[in-house]
Amino acid sequence: MMVLTILSVAWAVVLVLVLAVGLIAILAALTSIGRSLGQIAVGLKVVEAQTAPLKGHLETVNSALTSVGGGMKSVYGHLAGADEALGRVGGALSGRGR
Repeated sequence: MMVLTILSVAWAVVLVLVLAVGLIAILAALTSIGRSLGQIAVGLKVVEAQTAPLKGHLETVNSALTSVGGGMKSVYGHLAGADEALGRVGGALSGRGR
């Protein structure tokens, strides 16, 4: 009976040691991840500071592109009309050649 008690205590000690090693390994990994996330946060703050002046420029570009889009719709209408007219001419010419 004494041997069983000693084996049970030894097993409990081994189990606690294995759990402690596993938890220490997890702590080391989480610490490394925390450092990496801190570096990413610093980098993102730098990017935010460097791109802040773009806001006004992008609004200008966006409004200019909106007016260009309106012009492109007009060009599309003209090209569609030209395509239709050329289709009629092509049809008329192909009908004559027979």
